[in-house]
Amino acid sequence: MRISRKTRLNYLLVGFILCALFYTLLLPYSAMAQDEVEPLVVSLNKDFGYAAGGEIQGSFSLQVRSPDDVVRVEYFLDGELVFTSNEAPFKYKFNTTDFELREHTFSAIGYRLDGSQIHSSEIVRVFISAEQSWEKVGKILVPLLVGVALLTLLGSGGSVLLGRKREFKLGEYGIAGGVICPRCTFPYARNLWAPNMLVGKLQCCPHCGKWAIVPRASGSMLAAAEERFRILGNSEIAPANDDAEYRKMINDSRFES
Repeated sequence: MRISRKTRLNYLLVGFILCALFYTLLLPYSAMAQDEVEPLVVSLNKDFGYAAGGEIQGSFSLQVRSPDDVVRVEYFLDGELVFTSNEAPFKYKFNTTDFELREHTFSAIGYRLDGSQIHSSEIVRVFISAEQSWEKVGKILVPLLVGVALLTLLGSGGSVLLGRKREFKLGEYGIAGGVICPRCTFPYARNLWAPNMLVGKLQCCPHCGKWAIVPRASGSMLAAAEERFRILGNSEIAPANDDAEYRKMINDSRFES
């Protein structure tokens, strides 16, 4: 079938319109794909000093995470160029004492091989003095130290109550083990909640009432002390002057776990 000239022109016109519509719809997506590049991410790291609640004091460093084709990074403080780095990881170190004590804004620009630029987001921090930072640290540490002191006092008070009310049973020491009083040389159970003084626990002897820092005694030491208690009981609280061997055994127990 022969197609008339008018029909061919109509076909050509329709094809032209379809092509124009296709490129019109596709071009924005192509441009967006070309514009999509990996961002320049700036991080602020504390090297030494104080950093809390958006306030900083001391030594810090700025560093970027950037595309592989970035060859130079410029750092800006409040819009003014302060440092240029031509080598990865493009780190900039600074100290807050070198700048005014007020709010500051950091930003960076990365330059790629093709000459294009990548802009980072901004980081806002308030520079404070060393005195202010110590004052803020003190507000954090003082309550912590007071809490630790209160817990220590409660532990000591609890050990006093528990140590005096607990009934002594020869040979029964519990999971904390037994100790030997350095004064009366009698054994008793070690209080799990008694304050730990590194070399031993601070406890009150239920036999003679003497407070002492006593280390955990070994099984052989406890067996000898139990035998002494069976023989003497409460009839002799203070050790005899010639009981040097027993004192030596007690001192040796300080080095046994």
